[in-house]
Amino acid sequence: MITTTIAHSRVYGTVARLSDQHPWAKATLRQHGFEWSHSLKAFTAPGTRSWPFDHYRFARLTRELRRCGFPVKVVVDNAQPDTDPITDALTELFDLAYAVQHLGAALAHDMLTRPGQVTAERIKEAREAVEAAHERAEQIEMRPGVYEQPEMTEVWHILTRGAMAVGLCPF
Repeated sequence: MITTTIAHSRVYGTVARLSDQHPWAKATLRQHGFEWSHSLKAFTAPGTRSWPFDHYRFARLTRELRRCGFPVKVVVDNAQPDTDPITDALTELFDLAYAVQHLGAALAHDMLTRPGQVTAERIKEAREAVEAAHERAEQIEMRPGVYEQPEMTEVWHILTRGAMAVGLCPF
């Protein structure tokens, strides 16, 4: 018997997990607005992370699954967490991206205004710092729920601009 567990928290939003793979259950979840989350390895309902659980929005889904013989378990936790790991990760990523952008802009400015004082060692150090920031950003992005956030496009855009300013290839 395939069980569907729909859990809601203020950190990850509304998440649906299937106990086993079934194409009809997956199609039904997608039909009711769920999308596959690669980092959570479950179906998520976009836009539900910062709001309380909406029983009316998911009542038709649970009714349809139960009518077709799929047991559904609904777990709701509407408590506001003390810290939000996804928001903290995004803040860390933006801080990292803006630091890389600032480093690239400073190096580019120095190369234009005083090219004789910019040494090869300084350029090498800037490139190593940007590469280290890129590796750290990839580590943070692997945390559950971070990859799917729409802000990630802007983070990678800023990181790429900083990398290109120090002479690295785009990420």
